[in-house]
Amino acid sequence: MMQASFCPVFLGLLLEPQNFFKEKFWYNLSMKKLSKYKKTLKDPLRQATLCFLLEKDKILLAMKKKGFGQGRYNGVGGKLKTGEKVEVAALREAEEEIGIRPNKINKVATLNFYFLHNPDWNQQVHVFFTKDWHGEPQESEEMTPEWFEMEKIPFESMWPDDIHWLPRVLQNEIIEAEFLFGENDQVLEFTVWKS
Repeated sequence: MMQASFCPVFLGLLLEPQNFFKEKFWYNLSMKKLSKYKKTLKDPLRQATLCFLLEKDKILLAMKKKGFGQGRYNGVGGKLKTGEKVEVAALREAEEEIGIRPNKINKVATLNFYFLHNPDWNQQVHVFFTKDWHGEPQESEEMTPEWFEMEKIPFESMWPDDIHWLPRVLQNEIIEAEFLFGENDQVLEFTVWKS
């Protein structure tokens, strides 16, 4: 009589899926490529911001019309200017890209992105939420804002990493994460953990 044998990882998934997906080891099964790649880097990661507007059960996403991330929905944000503080950059970018001025922002994540095929894109992104702002979101040369219900976030039209961390911060987790991208923006390795 044959006996079934299960890899411990898949056994954990079968027995307790709700807990399994919350554990860091699920996101850290194999980080060999990322660890090796990070050792080759000489410069610190470029600093950038990302800010999402939240209102009741909705989230504001903006379609990028040109430049890095064109054709994808995202929060609003961008690179820091020389000597600029992260929080100041987040406020400035929100105003420049969709015409609103957050009155208060809360940091929810720190994300490190590494691109094997284009190291110039490597960056550390500081993610903020705001529920309090001045002005109405409006289209700019760079972004077209649009409200989405939380259960209808268009992950298929966003960066492929977003589905791995955005739902967690929307559930009030404060997280850190690292993502390694290959060609065609494919996520090769990633890890996400509570801050």
